[in-house]
Amino acid sequence: MSGLKRIEVFLFAGVLCLLCLPGVARATAPEFFVVGEVYCEVCRLNFINKLSEPMPGAKVKLECKGEEAGNITYTQEGETNEGGQYRLKVEGDHEEEECGITLVKSSRADCNEIPDEGWASKPSSLITLTKNNGFHGSSRYANPLGFTKKKANPECAELIKELEINPDHP
Repeated sequence: MSGLKRIEVFLFAGVLCLLCLPGVARATAPEFFVVGEVYCEVCRLNFINKLSEPMPGAKVKLECKGEEAGNITYTQEGETNEGGQYRLKVEGDHEEEECGITLVKSSRADCNEIPDEGWASKPSSLITLTKNNGFHGSSRYANPLGFTKKKANPECAELIKELEINPDHP
């Protein structure tokens, strides 16, 4: 093989390698799926229970924030399916950020209050979106979030009794 041919082959191989790099960079960027559910809490207990109802069509928001106040680095909205579940695709590593899911909008006029009592004063679910934490796989599961009704359903009295809850004490 002549010297000129070797240089041509070498240059061709080098260009081919460089063309492959953007695909490699994209393939190594982490990809996550945030999975969760939204429900209507018909008893105003502010936790999911056997009378809670899945909420199709509810809107949620994923938001990641940097260390500085007001520094929103990533945001995405999603909607629940017919079973009240959502699945948001997130690209990139968010190791240095605090990410969480919050309620945005109810799909039911009779169940559209965002809880603001006791531990549910800011209902959200924090999510870890990095591969540098020991979690394997690409799915991240958020805690269930719920809207409440203005007035509890009548059948809730039996549930409250069964759970031995005093509804007058938070």
